[in-house]
Amino acid sequence: MTPQLKTAIIEFLANEFKMTSESLTPVLSFSSDLGLSPSQLQDLLQRLQDSLSFILPEDSVVSTVSDLLELTNEEDHDEP
Repeated sequence: MTPQLKTAIIEFLANEFKMTSESLTPVLSFSSDLGLSPSQLQDLLQRLQDSLSFILPEDSVVSTVSDLLELTNEEDHDEP
């Protein structure tokens, strides 16, 4: 993942949850810490992908901020 994409993801999430980017720690859970249901998380991830023009693998499991950043890292390595 490019540093710009990581920064953009953090900024998107901070804006979405009305938080500072510093409070979005890697272990922050989308369900238990931010209160998202599975369908709300799917909606958030879709809006994030649409907004920043990247694609997460369809079978990806995202529970924490770290999971999301790791998946975008893996996606980066899969490209030729």
